[in-house]
Amino acid sequence: MRPLLLWLAFLLGFLVMAAFAASYDTFPADIWLAHRLQEVDSAAFRGALDFPEALADLPFVLAVWLPAVALLWLYRSPGRAFLLLIIPLGWVVNSGVKALVERPRPSPSLVAVADHPSGASFPSGHAITALLIFGLLLYFTTVLVRPAWLRILLQLACLYGIVFTGLARVYHGAHWPSDVLGSFYLGALVLALLISFDRLAFSHPAGVTYPRRPHR
Repeated sequence: MRPLLLWLAFLLGFLVMAAFAASYDTFPADIWLAHRLQEVDSAAFRGALDFPEALADLPFVLAVWLPAVALLWLYRSPGRAFLLLIIPLGWVVNSGVKALVERPRPSPSLVAVADHPSGASFPSGHAITALLIFGLLLYFTTVLVRPAWLRILLQLACLYGIVFTGLARVYHGAHWPSDVLGSFYLGALVLALLISFDRLAFSHPAGVTYPRRPHR
């Protein structure tokens, strides 16, 4: 009951955030944070931003998503492969929120805009894509991958994909920081449902019995 109440509290928090985004084009710290990030003048930093952002966009997202589904299937985890396959439902929810909030994109008069995508700004579609795919893979890596060195390497790669995709959307002027925060907020709510379902349905392999403790 307590995890459900906590999830509902976070959902209420996101709804409040979305309501403010529908009423205000920017949040108080949006412009300041965007300027501070865009002031970073480093070719290495820009290169680090471009790769994960590309992976969160079609068709490149398929290069991560579908092989991950295939690997889980080969790993004899069809249920977990199915959880990855239903991730597009999270994108549908994100698009619905965009349509309801209708927040405008960052203006070139306020920040440097290198990317001019169409559609509303809140929440970020790229950021929620990165969080759902890499976040679920991060969880699967934690529970399935045995060698510690490989597990840590994959976990760091997943975190890199999530964090730098969000930074890239702000750096290129496609979103405000609060758009990215809102997408991470919404994505975390969806991710919590998927992980909870996995823990209930797939945590213990079917047919495995565990010995009872002897009575004292």
